[in-house]
Amino acid sequence: MTWPTPDAEAGTRRVRLPILMYHYVEPWPAGAEELRQGLTVRPEDFAAQMAYLNERGYVTVSLYDLMEALALGRPLPERAVVITFDDGYRSVAEYAAPMMEPYGYTGAVFAITQLMDEERPEYLTWAQAEALYAAGWQIEPHTKTHEMLAGRDRDFQLYQMLGSLQTVEAHIGVRPRFFAYPSGKYDALSVTLAAEMDLWGAVTVGAGRTHAWADRYTLRRLRVSGLGALQDFINALEGDQLLTPTAPSPRTP
Repeated sequence: MTWPTPDAEAGTRRVRLPILMYHYVEPWPAGAEELRQGLTVRPEDFAAQMAYLNERGYVTVSLYDLMEALALGRPLPERAVVITFDDGYRSVAEYAAPMMEPYGYTGAVFAITQLMDEERPEYLTWAQAEALYAAGWQIEPHTKTHEMLAGRDRDFQLYQMLGSLQTVEAHIGVRPRFFAYPSGKYDALSVTLAAEMDLWGAVTVGAGRTHAWADRYTLRRLRVSGLGALQDFINALEGDQLLTPTAPSPRTP
């Protein structure tokens, strides 16, 4: 895809669009601690969230669509949403994608490429990632090993960022243009490298729904917690609540 050269109005244009951030979509593991529960949206909860999006007329778009809207003013659906999955867990293929497919929904997977290369059982295989890409998903890099970038030297950050980008490109046959900083941590060098690598943008874990061209390398998202009820999801998606829920769901795993 061609880099969207910004028009004269790009600097003042704002797009309000929720970018949802998931990690695992699967049953809670036995004995899961609160952190793991928070990162794991159970299938029944995910199904309810996707049904809500569909009932409310939401349409999934890509980060590429968002950039073209910011740079060129390309129109987006009235209720557009981007769905992202960090780390590239196998549950994306086993649970999330099949639940999204009936609604015509697709998403973006930010892959930790070395862990996939090592064929670790909790991560997508490259065959699964390639199948998702063929079905209209985006596969984007999330470093090679998920080590923090902020504060590290240029060689380390370039190895992690460019190395993972090249691995994804080798598998899907197209150069990816987005990146997710591990744990949302980045510094000025990380942003500089993202631009030097001709990335279109990068995502953080900071909460927000409004995006600007100037902030394309620090895009904000809405974390979907496995500890929340459907109303927490709705509040984060459409209301003013941007934080993780204040109380866990009363159901047991």
